[in-house]
Amino acid sequence: MTSSPRPIVPAFQRELDPLLLLPVRLFIACLVADMRWCEDAAVQGVLGLSERKFAPHVERLRVSGYLETRADGRRAKLRLTTLGLDRLTEHVTALDRVAATAAELVAAQRAALRLPRNL
Repeated sequence: MTSSPRPIVPAFQRELDPLLLLPVRLFIACLVADMRWCEDAAVQGVLGLSERKFAPHVERLRVSGYLETRADGRRAKLRLTTLGLDRLTEHVTALDRVAATAAELVAAQRAALRLPRNL
């Protein structure tokens, strides 16, 4: 019996950031990836979310150290931290590898469907 190759799923599970798996959190981080202060209303508006749906995601990112927030009158401003940028970069790189691997698996399966089968 030959040994099977190392499984690919556990590697991706280690590389993907669980906090950024939710698209809304990923998109928030992407929208402030330039690490400059941005009005929360602008980010919220791009995402088309209500304050009630937006605020918990911002808070989760803030508590985890990915975002900084500061009061600016009645509104708040957001900025990605160095930790947030590092995690975002690693996560997006891992997502790219996941997508490439998925594409390879689909292509291999499609190719197998086209091969003539000897019965």
